[in-house]
Amino acid sequence: MGWVTSREMRRIELNSRWLGFEEEYMMENAGAGVARVILEEYSPDEALVVCGTGGNGGDGFVAARHLDAEGVEVDVLLVGRREAIRNPAARRNLERLESAGLAVREVRDSGELEGMDFEREVIVDAILGFGIRGRLREPVRTAVLRINEASRAGSRVVAVDVPTGMDPDTGEVPDVAVEADVIVSIHRHKRGVKEARDAFLRRVSAGIPGLAERICGPGDLIVSGVRERDPWAHKGRHGRILIVAGSDRYVGAPRLAARGALRAGADLVFLLTSGGVPRDDPNLIYLDAGRVPGPEDLEGAPLGDVDAVVVGPGLGPEADARGLLERLSEEVDGTIVVDADGLRGVDGEVVDERFVLTPHAGEFRRVFGEDPGEGVEEREDVVGRVAEEWGCTVLLKGAVDVIGSPEGEVRINVTGTPGMTVGGTGDVLAGVIGALAAVCEDAFEAACVGAFVVGAAGQLAEGERAQGLTATDVAERVPEVFRDPWSVEPEGVSLLRG
Repeated sequence: MGWVTSREMRRIELNSRWLGFEEEYMMENAGAGVARVILEEYSPDEALVVCGTGGNGGDGFVAARHLDAEGVEVDVLLVGRREAIRNPAARRNLERLESAGLAVREVRDSGELEGMDFEREVIVDAILGFGIRGRLREPVRTAVLRINEASRAGSRVVAVDVPTGMDPDTGEVPDVAVEADVIVSIHRHKRGVKEARDAFLRRVSAGIPGLAERICGPGDLIVSGVRERDPWAHKGRHGRILIVAGSDRYVGAPRLAARGALRAGADLVFLLTSGGVPRDDPNLIYLDAGRVPGPEDLEGAPLGDVDAVVVGPGLGPEADARGLLERLSEEVDGTIVVDADGLRGVDGEVVDERFVLTPHAGEFRRVFGEDPGEGVEEREDVVGRVAEEWGCTVLLKGAVDVIGSPEGEVRINVTGTPGMTVGGTGDVLAGVIGALAAVCEDAFEAACVGAFVVGAAGQLAEGERAQGLTATDVAERVPEVFRDPWSVEPEGVSLLRG
């Protein structure tokens, strides 16, 4: 397994919980794994487990209980007040530890650490985990110094996941950090521990399923930060989106794409569309175009001021899709989402890492010249390879969406419902991705979050009716998914079983 950032690890943990693997289950596996490593490496008669008030401390409580069960004389130190433990799984494991007869000494002030005996055969650093960075506060800082003093006196130090005081992503130490002999990584090594050159790395499983890494889920939405809006922001700060779509024949598609963008949180949506499309939505800024928007109609569009562009829904086969994409590629810095008839203008020369292509299977065959296959694993292989070769994000729509990044990373989306085969849901998806691209880390993340959100919205909408789901119904439930990403079940997982 490779290295992960703290952000990616948080995504994986949250998605694991969505799949039914609760944090308490993962904490028990992690702590037991830490104890196992300590017994294998040192077979100690005594140990001091120094715990913090977060999830890392919970891992320490579990490790202490397992060491005690193996006959090790264990002392447990809680650096902080027990009332500060807000993690429910950590609280329960503290209670279990005390029920097993182990006393836990609380340290509320750095002065309490002066003169305290830290020297043991093994000291376990379970103070701060991968979610904390920056300069240490008291009494944590003094606890770290005392651990290091004991280490220099001969104690062996085992850090859980990341040595306290080390940045989990960069390995930098802004102030002081635990000098670990062994770092026990939970699930995967955190990127920053590469810099801990004097430490021996071990990895233990928390029982997180591999599927938690593959899927788009609540974790993708939560870590993206798109739900957080700056209360002091000005108009446009949360996304200025241009949609180039529609024709006299297809008047619904551009309106659905625009509604998707608005419901996903875009501040300003400009719609460059055909004169035949009704100008009846006061939430949109309409831009004049001919019968079908072409590259010449982009002249008056705010190309230099938008964060993302959605091009293609409802343009029709007669549109100059290639001309539109060439012009947008030259003048737009942000993400360019290409859907439906916009895909007719795609080739390897015009696209780059800014582009998100959203074909269904038939469009995929036409654009890339190969069949994506039927099975999910086959589609993962094909989409990942094609996205890497073309250097763009590719979202292959289907019962299970498959998303590939310009680097060849692949994720799958298991939200959605058969009722979403109704026309227009792809237009909503394109608009949602456009809005998300304005605030997400990159185009691939926007595509992953968008696939999850729109599929989940479809599930919520279908739950209200047995038949007759519409794309408008889906768009209107998008905000509910943002408010509560846990509101749907990963029902599409059943489609992965052959």
